Amino acid sequence: MIVSTENIVLFNFIMSLLMLGIIITTQIVNYPLFLYVTKSNFKKYHSTYVNKISLIVMPIMLLELVLSILLLSIIQNLSSLIILLSIMLIFLSTIFLQVPVHQKLENGYNDQSINYLINTNWIRTLLWTIKSTASYNLVKGLL
Repeated sequence: MIVSTENIVLFNFIMSLLMLGIIITTQIVNYPLFLYVTKSNFKKYHSTYVNKISLIVMPIMLLELVLSILLLSIIQNLSSLIILLSIMLIFLSTIFLQVPVHQKLENGYNDQSINYLINTNWIRTLLWTIKSTASYNLVKGLL
């Protein structure tokens, strides 16, 4: 397989859409369901959720970061810059907002923390929407 600019742009777009689907599902389904898990089962449920979702999203997010750096080095335009800035802000939001809340929830059910998680996760949902749109613009520019 030949690694061309077109292939990198297309692969980035696919990864962006994949993560957009995951974050929308997380935002609308997974995180709100935390409010309905019984308090006695919450720690186990939350721990299982975090472990399983991390196995899915962390490799993709790291790949997105690498792809965004590669894209900006190949295509110096506004879309490539937006893609890189978006994934960097996603990482910052994850590290400084969502991860600390998940760590707090390891101790057990807390509806304030869950609501904070739901509210702050809109940041990542918006950023992946922006990243996916910029990624689409790169694909469109190649057609």
